[in-house]
Amino acid sequence: MNLRDVYIDEVTSRIPESMRQDVALELESTIDDMTGSDPSETTLFEALRQLGDPHVLAARYANRPLYLIGPALFTQYVNIIKTVLPIAVTVATILSIIGYLTTPIDDTSWSQFLIQAFLQTGAAIFNVVVQTLFWITLTFFVIERAVPEGEIPFSNWKPEQLKKVKPRSTTISLGSILFDVVVTVLMVVLYVNAEQLIRVVTDGESYPLLNSSVLNQFFPFVIALAVFGIAIAIYKWTVRHWTKPLALWNALFNLVWIVVTAIILLQPNLMSSDALSLIAEQINIDIEMISRWGVWSILFTVIIVCILDLAEGLIKAFRR
Repeated sequence: MNLRDVYIDEVTSRIPESMRQDVALELESTIDDMTGSDPSETTLFEALRQLGDPHVLAARYANRPLYLIGPALFTQYVNIIKTVLPIAVTVATILSIIGYLTTPIDDTSWSQFLIQAFLQTGAAIFNVVVQTLFWITLTFFVIERAVPEGEIPFSNWKPEQLKKVKPRSTTISLGSILFDVVVTVLMVVLYVNAEQLIRVVTDGESYPLLNSSVLNQFFPFVIALAVFGIAIAIYKWTVRHWTKPLALWNALFNLVWIVVTAIILLQPNLMSSDALSLIAEQINIDIEMISRWGVWSILFTVIIVCILDLAEGLIKAFRR
């Protein structure tokens, strides 16, 4: 068997049997036209090089793609991953953190606690990422091969849709929306479990830094603020760009966040005197100074973050 026949056999062996004879005759004619009746080995090699890899040529004849996700569906594939993956990761992160924080904790150090939490959350995120990518890819793999040639699923684009396109400068990223939700959930979890999580440990003794009786007084306000924040996140998710009403509601939310935080932090009995005494003994600093420095540092940080967030929304919504 000469090289021409070997090449033809390599192609036809990879296509349906009903096509093999016609394809073999077509390739014989094509190669003969390219090389002449009595080709040299160099001429034949050049002709076969132009025809290309027999595996690829066979896939073309069989109309069988050699890729997982082809060009027709690749944009939709990436868009779905961009939408689903952050949501899946966020949900996994929130559930993992809530599960970890709500389990009883021993007197391990903060460093060990954070390392364990990081490892547990990282493992959950890795598992979710792998599962999400696998199932989305498998779904598109099946669609790629099941849809008739020339049809593009999920595509119903019309020129009229261009009228609804908003300036990219006002777009709200999905990541920022999910970040807001995660922060809100974490703040509530931390507030509810403050007595267990925020403690002063020294010489085998452990005291909660914050008085639970004071925190319980403001629990309804914290829950209401969390609901307000999630509602703003849903609003952002719905419109996906900064509008004037959204910017105003977001500004109101940030102002309420500052007010509620200030009211809680400025309560005179917020910090446990036992915990403050332990800290003062360790670092030889006046208790009132420690309390004042801690409260105002946290409050100042919250004010800066909230002002930056509300300013971003107002600037992007009203500068157009």
